[in-house]
Amino acid sequence: MTNFSKQIDSIKKKLTQAKQVDADLKVFGAGGHRYEIYSPVSLAQVEFFEKEYSIQLPSCYRAFVLQVGNGGTSYKNSGAGPFYGIYPFGENVDDLIYGNPEKYLKEPCVLKPTVTNKYWENMTNIFFDENISDNDYYSAIGKIYSGILPIGFQGCSYLHALVLNGMYKGKVVNLEMSAEQAPKFAHEKNFLDWYERWLDEVISGKLITVSPSWFGYAKKN
Repeated sequence: MTNFSKQIDSIKKKLTQAKQVDADLKVFGAGGHRYEIYSPVSLAQVEFFEKEYSIQLPSCYRAFVLQVGNGGTSYKNSGAGPFYGIYPFGENVDDLIYGNPEKYLKEPCVLKPTVTNKYWENMTNIFFDENISDNDYYSAIGKIYSGILPIGFQGCSYLHALVLNGMYKGKVVNLEMSAEQAPKFAHEKNFLDWYERWLDEVISGKLITVSPSWFGYAKKN
């Protein structure tokens, strides 16, 4: 298992730096989380969650909630992070899969960075069938968003989520909740790299703007 100790220490230091640099809370969403994050969860909490949903969390995300922190003052009690922050551990797991996340979180993730808009349209055609039943709709969206853990809200109907299994396990993906738009994977290889890039862009001043910035949708310059 990868040892993330050095990166965790770096993230903790950069959180303090980011709060100092953006003292006026001009970065989108900072007014809610204020660069604060509450105490980490316990190993027992993580293991209970994994057992409850029959999954094994990516080690990068595991390290974050166990060593950096969990929850805070932003939307839905999210802690410091991109947009409106990072959800409290184990909460809002049904943001994508309504009412039955325990069935789909453990299933293989079918999303990948190479999904084209045309391919996505073919995958989601069923949602635009006026005669589709509620059960069929929820089943279809569950299959599309299987193996995906929602980890934070971006505003409107967008959120960031974590791939739980397969080739892209540990990567962050940006999603539109009703599947009207194709997924957009972050370019970083894992959650911690993505989170640290956000801090770097706050500290550099890149994200300190008067209008919302779509962090994580484009490659790092």
